[in-house]
Amino acid sequence: MIILALVFLVVCISWAHWLAHAHRMDRRTASLPALPTLPLIGNGSLFMGDTEPIGDPRDAQVVLENCLDKDVVYRFLRPWLGHGLFVAPVNLWKTHRKVLLPVFHNKIVEEYLGVIAEQADVLVERLEEKTNGKSFDVLKHVTACTLDIVFETAMGERMDVQHSPDTPYLRARHTVMEILNKRLFKVWLQPDCLFNLTRYARQQKDNIHVTHQFTDEVVQKRRLAYENKNIKNETKKQPEGKLPAVLDLLFGREIEFTNVQLREHIDSITIAGNDTTALVIAYTLVLLGIHQDAQEKVLQEQQQIFGTEKRGSTKEDLLKMNYLERVIKESMRLYTVVPIIARNIDKDIYLPTCGVTMPAGSGAVIGAFAIHRSTAVWGPNPDEFDPDRFLPERSHDRHPAAFLPFSYGSRNCIGRNFGMLIIKSILSSVVRSYKIEADDIGPLKIEMLLFPKNGHQIKISRRTS
Repeated sequence: MIILALVFLVVCISWAHWLAHAHRMDRRTASLPALPTLPLIGNGSLFMGDTEPIGDPRDAQVVLENCLDKDVVYRFLRPWLGHGLFVAPVNLWKTHRKVLLPVFHNKIVEEYLGVIAEQADVLVERLEEKTNGKSFDVLKHVTACTLDIVFETAMGERMDVQHSPDTPYLRARHTVMEILNKRLFKVWLQPDCLFNLTRYARQQKDNIHVTHQFTDEVVQKRRLAYENKNIKNETKKQPEGKLPAVLDLLFGREIEFTNVQLREHIDSITIAGNDTTALVIAYTLVLLGIHQDAQEKVLQEQQQIFGTEKRGSTKEDLLKMNYLERVIKESMRLYTVVPIIARNIDKDIYLPTCGVTMPAGSGAVIGAFAIHRSTAVWGPNPDEFDPDRFLPERSHDRHPAAFLPFSYGSRNCIGRNFGMLIIKSILSSVVRSYKIEADDIGPLKIEMLLFPKNGHQIKISRRTS
């Protein structure tokens, strides 16, 4: 009886503390423009239906430059990614990013172009079976290709996902993503005390363990090789043309990363970075299938660079792909694969557009998708596909935070240049090999990332010489 009374007292004190905090925040945010709320759940009901986000690049710039800590909503990723760079607390992020940044320097990632070209060739080969005149979802094929690239360049491991897509690791990864999506958009699964009572909690724990076990084994193997001087010698002499993986380059840095920290950073690269890259490629292929005139311009540019050669792209080739780059940027603008960016407001900041102050302790959601389709930023027809929006003469006076595919400010995507190398190289290989047709992208949905409800449906046919 005494125990029950104590439990009841603790619950009441916690509830009172939460109510006091909520009341305080309500008073401080009363002047902010807000959507309608309901008792108890606030505007959490918006996660159960459609909503139209609102955003302005001037306010986005203020938040993204001044508030570097990720919002509390990212805590759902912590059991999986730990304190990897994507979700790390700001103090840890600052020190680790300084160490990781040189690893993603252009001169280093450009050395992986051979790996990218090899896997792009496999993708072209695998797509041959789809030249039957029927529509298919190209995303799964692109994802397998980018996974093979990321595994080999980040971990030094050849997974051959394109030929063997059904592995325990990939099944586990898919299951975790499904559970995270459920938790993000079903408000009753968000409190840990409720989530831990469901079967999803056990499934998530078991499948995260599978993915961690895989990466842990790779980290231990590569560390042992480094300590035996094998990796060090390969880095200097590169026998048999072997390149060091990103993981190899993280040994012996000014910060001596633990095995767990290495796993968290590598998982962040292979999980958070891969799906976004694959989605950009898939959206661009569909848009090229819809807009045949743009596809023809891309093809002509490719033919000017390669002639009739079937080789992969070099650094010099990629620098000449100006029109393709504009097409990619327009794809990322129209179909922002990370449609919202959430930050914790850790100090009072003034938003110039709204003319109000965001109080410390609140959270801000940047509507990147909304900013990318704003008439105030992009003109009277922001929903139309127009790659020439990114011509230098049309871009020079655009607000710097008007285009946010890689976020903005010092906490932007560390792998953005590497991602663009992969995107341009794969699209170059596919467009040179196949003519693409598509009808429409159709309605969209958010599952952490932005997806078409009907998938990335295209038809392809072999190009004649």
